[in-house]
Amino acid sequence: MSENMQEWQKTIKEYIDGLNEHDKQSDYIDELLSTFISKKLLCDVSGDDEKAINKFLANIKKTPVTAKNKDKIMCFYQEALDKGWMQPIPETIEKISRKSNFCNIWISRSIEISEGVLPATHCAKLTHSSSSGSSILDKSSNSRTDYISSSGLQEKIIDGTYPNATLSKQVKFLMLELDGSYLFEEIQKGNSTIFTDFAQDKAELDYWIKSYQTILNEKPKTDILLKQLFFPVAKNYHLLTVLQSSSLAQRLYVQCFDKEARKKQEQFTKAKKSHKFIPETQKSLIGVSKLLITQSQHQNATVYNGKRGGIQRLFSTQPPAWTTQTKPPINQKSWFYRGIPNSAVQTDIGYLRDFLLRNEKLSLSTRNPQKRKWLIKLGQGLTDVVLFYAQRIQMLPAGWTSTDDIQLKLSQQYFLDPYRNDEVFQAARKSTNWQLDVSKDFAKWVNSKLIGKDKLFTPQTEHSKLWVLLMSNAQRELNPMPEIIKDTGERT
Repeated sequence: MSENMQEWQKTIKEYIDGLNEHDKQSDYIDELLSTFISKKLLCDVSGDDEKAINKFLANIKKTPVTAKNKDKIMCFYQEALDKGWMQPIPETIEKISRKSNFCNIWISRSIEISEGVLPATHCAKLTHSSSSGSSILDKSSNSRTDYISSSGLQEKIIDGTYPNATLSKQVKFLMLELDGSYLFEEIQKGNSTIFTDFAQDKAELDYWIKSYQTILNEKPKTDILLKQLFFPVAKNYHLLTVLQSSSLAQRLYVQCFDKEARKKQEQFTKAKKSHKFIPETQKSLIGVSKLLITQSQHQNATVYNGKRGGIQRLFSTQPPAWTTQTKPPINQKSWFYRGIPNSAVQTDIGYLRDFLLRNEKLSLSTRNPQKRKWLIKLGQGLTDVVLFYAQRIQMLPAGWTSTDDIQLKLSQQYFLDPYRNDEVFQAARKSTNWQLDVSKDFAKWVNSKLIGKDKLFTPQTEHSKLWVLLMSNAQRELNPMPEIIKDTGERT
């Protein structure tokens, strides 16, 4: 026997012994007897009295195959013998009753109860915990960099699914791993030597391998709870079944959310609060949502779902936030109309317009102290927004206005390109009252916004004067005259 096979048998024995179920040996033998005799009765019973036999078989099917029902099933067997419906099988019954190797007993029982037990990468029960649809084991090795798929994982992650959590030990048995190979893979290859030391004879060994292969190669079936999609193709359609990848979910969980990941995150948080340095890079996960797969018994779905606490973490798939590229307004006569996003001033304009329309009906003047106070407050909000966007233009590389085909008004060039290293330009900037011209342009822009599409508001001269005053004051505070150093182009 090869060293690898010896290691497999050692791994199998250690797993079964580690379950600490030796005290259940007698019950397991009784369950094996119940299972064997029940199957034999359903397969072999025959006779002329069809009505009586059908009733007899129906009673057998209704009787759960458990250790407690062994005597009841033995009575069915005796009844079938008495009525001549089948031949006696004392040798096989004796052989099962005399089993003494616990590993043999455990494997024999496991095979009989493992229907629906399957190692898988995509599990039906993660779509709905009551689903009886088939799970899928993705063995493909082709991976594309433009898709996230289980085949792209560097290390294999295989989950185990089952009809209910009482069979978790059976699927974990099939998921035993040795040197990068799983036990179920050895079974699928027909490698019977891994069970040689546990089987009573070759017939039993062959039965184990054949039975396990049947379980592992179950024909795929669907279920109404799998949330199928009808995908149109020409004049027909494909029926698509959406199965969640437990392998990918587990990989993300281990990397970002398990105990070790949370512990590391806590270290970062603690270090940040105490202003201490940590040489590693902290990763912040933004917009993570939780999807509850199961409400209470998380292991009822799959093995790894139990470890994840029945929670599927979902990362945000929102597209990247659009980042506006600041471009010099060389093709605009007035920067105000295209340089300030409508969304940035929509709220302020709305409040200001509503205030003016209400007070216009009351025939109140801007000279009214209380009204003027509110107008100044609302108008200053607009100047703040305008100057914010103006500063973004002012931070562009100085001298962008020196292009020959620029259409922007000269006064707004002085306003938006204050650090241009050009003596003639700066001399004109110092000697010209460009701030007043810019303030008037600001007032025209504000009035155009206040008029609106419905044209319910008509700006008056006093309104324009107020907008000019507010913008002039704001410029005086935020736009000091720059000193240009000719030799280096630096500014102070």
